[in-house]
Amino acid sequence: MSEFSDLLSSYIDEKEIKVYSLLEYCNLDRSTMYKIINGKRNPTSMEVFQKIAEFLHLTPVEYRKFKEAYMISKLGKDLYYKRKYTEKYLMNFPRNFSGEPVLFLDDLKKMKDENDYKTDTDIQTPVNTSDCTVVSTHLELNHLLYYMISSETQKPSGKIALLLQPDYGFLLNMLSSLKPAGHLKIEHTFCMSKTNQMTENHEIYNLMYLNKILPLYFSSMDYHPYYFYEDIFAHYYSMNGLSCMILSSEYVITCNSDYTRGIFYRDPAVVSMLWSLYDSYQDKCQPLFLATEYLSMDKNDFNSPVYTETPNYVLQPEACMVPFIDRQLLSQAIIPEFPDRDNAIKKMTALLQVNQSKMENGLANVYFTKRGLADFAEKGRIKEIPDNFYRPLTVSERIRLLCRILPCCKNGNYRLLKKPLNQLSDNLHLCVNSTFGYMLFNNIHNRTTCLIINESSILTTFMDYLSSLDDSGLYSGEETAEFVQTLIDELKNQKKEQ
Repeated sequence: MSEFSDLLSSYIDEKEIKVYSLLEYCNLDRSTMYKIINGKRNPTSMEVFQKIAEFLHLTPVEYRKFKEAYMISKLGKDLYYKRKYTEKYLMNFPRNFSGEPVLFLDDLKKMKDENDYKTDTDIQTPVNTSDCTVVSTHLELNHLLYYMISSETQKPSGKIALLLQPDYGFLLNMLSSLKPAGHLKIEHTFCMSKTNQMTENHEIYNLMYLNKILPLYFSSMDYHPYYFYEDIFAHYYSMNGLSCMILSSEYVITCNSDYTRGIFYRDPAVVSMLWSLYDSYQDKCQPLFLATEYLSMDKNDFNSPVYTETPNYVLQPEACMVPFIDRQLLSQAIIPEFPDRDNAIKKMTALLQVNQSKMENGLANVYFTKRGLADFAEKGRIKEIPDNFYRPLTVSERIRLLCRILPCCKNGNYRLLKKPLNQLSDNLHLCVNSTFGYMLFNNIHNRTTCLIINESSILTTFMDYLSSLDDSGLYSGEETAEFVQTLIDELKNQKKEQ
């Protein structure tokens, strides 16, 4: 028996379903239907599953439970829950900073509980602090952390290092909300799972950690995460003593993995020794991301893989239109102040021609939302390009680009998203293939940040999810082309009325 067959049998009994009537409705032979009921095989397709569900007259709650059981039986529990959590991660990606809700930045200041630490204007040396102080409660640890980190933010050139998992909410929230007086560099070394371990609540550790460190990028902190591979639970949560360290230029805290006990050090010799120990660990690790600006007013390397690498999958609010921009449009739309403008336009034109050919030949699958594309048609803004580099595209230019993506829609490489991803954040652009990938989003200063993903399991997770999307989660190429054509017709009518 399987989870699906158990549930199917119980519904047949509860609803007093005649098996003969069910197999007739589903157009299945008796042997096949009884194999499905007895858990010896699954429905051969989603269409067969839907026919069974229709005949059972399920309530919405029963249907969701029934479909989940079917998918678990079809995929296996681990793969099903990994894909569900990946979908949840993509759906909950923070929105932009132009008035839309942000999941974890809006209320960081409000999270400063007066019972945990004092205000920014009242930084005081903790009472009874010697060169080596025992920390025996979570509250005391939070207070000492606030003291040492707040002190570091007052320096012209501060540094903080973390050797712990990204599960210390108080610490990460505090770091995300900092406003350093000078420059503050934050280094963070933690353990990743090469096998995509999951929590008891079916959360993928690696994506969960990614979600927890994103606020530091959104806050535009000088943050550098490094990773090593290990069994996460065994390494951090199984009798490992004081396995975590938080270091500043003057102080160090070592503590256990649930952040309730530790030791606070202020002796310079001890601090120096622990920094050397941390550096020796970090030397054995790899950077999790390479963070860069997508386009810059300083210098742009158009030979970067971000511009040249061909993704297998692109997930973003509006269709991928950048490859269909031509030299004429670049010359008209890019602002005069763009660095080395003429040479940059020449390089971009050559690059875009290559990428246009790749898109036309179907080398990438582009998934996008109706809302995102309609927003482009209305405003003439391509969200992956920073607003300050170009003027909004005219109605004629919008029509031209939409017409150019139509063939890609008709051949099925450009497809609209259905529920739930049709509510994808306007602030997420994800491009991945099996060896390379990056995320684009706007930070709190409305600058477009590019995170190049260096860790393979994150790429594998995104690739697996996006490659598994099928007709149940995507509109067909014909339906997508019909929607694009509607936008083109509306813009043409708008142009006539002007």
